[in-house]
Amino acid sequence: MEAIYSEEFFISANESNPEGELAVNVLVNSLIEIATLHANLSGFGNPHMQDLNAGWVLSRLTLEMSCYPKVNTSYKVLTWVEDWNRHFSSRCFEIQNQDGATIGYARSIWMVINTRTHENFGLEHLSCPPELISKHRCPIARQEKHAEILPAGSVIPEHSRALVANKPVRIYTFQYNDIDFYRHVNTLRYITLLLNAFSLEEFDHNFISRLEISFLHEGSFGESIRIERHDFESSEDGRVSAFSFIPENTEKSHPILFARLRLTPRD
Repeated sequence: MEAIYSEEFFISANESNPEGELAVNVLVNSLIEIATLHANLSGFGNPHMQDLNAGWVLSRLTLEMSCYPKVNTSYKVLTWVEDWNRHFSSRCFEIQNQDGATIGYARSIWMVINTRTHENFGLEHLSCPPELISKHRCPIARQEKHAEILPAGSVIPEHSRALVANKPVRIYTFQYNDIDFYRHVNTLRYITLLLNAFSLEEFDHNFISRLEISFLHEGSFGESIRIERHDFESSEDGRVSAFSFIPENTEKSHPILFARLRLTPRD
């Protein structure tokens, strides 16, 4: 098996956003798909862990794009394992347009969970051949640490990295179509909720140049969350928004997700 694995994808109309480009959630789905294919072909994918009641889950994702390919064109995704230890695996991606020009990169952190207890299973039971850990460069910055977002009007404690929400809070309850095979909220549903926080006009004038997501805890069917948002001051490079998804249940007040998105003006 090659250390760098690649697949080509075609962008149909139903995979396009309203601006006629590859939709972000479709791109992330392609990243997950090619990571799954590479792991399966390399001998450490989910089919090889069925008897262990274990499976891969995405823990962190950082995506950085200079532009997005247009509808009715193709794009290629290359992927490789950057690091492997007993706790997690780091996997990188390179995105190219149909002319072979690089238009983006992504970094991801994956962990293995026990599919029955949903606890961290670890990677001790798996083996990644040393030749599959590539030295291919991924030039984008690693994901920053997540920050707590306090409700509007809160006072930030001294020496805290916390932010205070400065946008109206949104409430959402996870439904049947939000849940995946592991019976927790699907990655793409989270991304859809993030994208829906912005207006059509905002995306007509801007695109997501960087996306950071940290999956902190599992979301489950029927669970209601409070989506707190903090917008940083705009600059010539665009605007950064931070999001925290917090369960409404007071017994489970820890965030289940933290995300940052940078919107950059279109040319």
